[in-house]
Amino acid sequence: MSATHIPDIGDRTTSRLRQRYLFGPTIDLLLLGGGSLIALLLLRLFLGGDESAQTLSLGATLALANLINHPHFAHSYQIFYSGIRTKLRSDQYPSDLRRQYLFVGFVAPMVIGGYLAWTVIFAAPRMLGLAANAMFFLVGWHYVKQGYGMAMVDAVLKRAFYTEHEKRWLLANAYATWILSWLLINYLIGKSTKAYFGIEYFAIPVPIEVVIAAGAAAGFTAITIGQLLLRSKHPIAWNGLIAYFTTIYAWLLIRDPIVILWVPLFHSLQYLAVVWRFQWNKSRASRVTVLGSDLGYGVRMFGFIVGGSILGYAGFWVLPSWLNAVVPYNRDLFGPSLFFFLVWVFINIHHYLLDTVMWRKGNPDVAKHLFS
Repeated sequence: MSATHIPDIGDRTTSRLRQRYLFGPTIDLLLLGGGSLIALLLLRLFLGGDESAQTLSLGATLALANLINHPHFAHSYQIFYSGIRTKLRSDQYPSDLRRQYLFVGFVAPMVIGGYLAWTVIFAAPRMLGLAANAMFFLVGWHYVKQGYGMAMVDAVLKRAFYTEHEKRWLLANAYATWILSWLLINYLIGKSTKAYFGIEYFAIPVPIEVVIAAGAAAGFTAITIGQLLLRSKHPIAWNGLIAYFTTIYAWLLIRDPIVILWVPLFHSLQYLAVVWRFQWNKSRASRVTVLGSDLGYGVRMFGFIVGGSILGYAGFWVLPSWLNAVVPYNRDLFGPSLFFFLVWVFINIHHYLLDTVMWRKGNPDVAKHLFS
């Protein structure tokens, strides 16, 4: 969830109002990030570090992906394209936001899909491998924006608003840590070749001096944030702040092979906590009539979750499996799982772009449904 620009609703004088939660103090703490710290520690302790443990962990995360990871991608499509005609035409959406809905919703998928198709048609596996690099680069960007968004969402709910100066440093630390994570991954991998669904991609050689400089920048911004918050006179929304630091440091910088496998699952849970609250509020605020009878908001919410699960499974497994079976291509050049690579990369990259529009400042849906 790229909630980098969640709006500040109200002002500092409203901090005396009753604090609110997405679901409750304990559930928010667990879902937004705090629970992942406990779970990752337990997983690491009980699974050990041998190859069989990694295989077991990979199998478990792939199975759970169908229940958590893949629906989280599907929900972004359900929300983005719901009422898309209104989002493109209605004056209740600012003109720049309408243009972004048009570009991200219709132009961007054609550009991404066109590039992927071009690499296959013109037999350019190296160029196709760059798409995997782009996806992994954007993963860190997406994570830190979502982590920052969690801090902002919780601050709004608690009426514990950060100052503009504090928010700038929180963002600076998020981006500095993202760059450090990206450089660290490339440094550790070095010049070795890696594969994603059989498509090779290459790490960028990074000098250790560059990694050290990035680490110094991340450390400096983190220390500055600590000093600002210690001197701050406003209350702290702790669930959001814990989510912020968990996302940025525990999920991005820990390179343990067991931990890495589970991070996307907890990232998805963090996303679902906000999305389900958003959709629940939206369902309660509207009425839908089917055959003359009101379709209750609980039923519609259940349909949203089930629909996301079906759509996620179809998008990540059924569609690429079918395309792999019916569309001819050079298997000697691209391997046996080309369409899994294409579909998974496409969905990941497009999902990041969808979030930048749905959760940005100025989108009336955020204020109307997330904080209602």
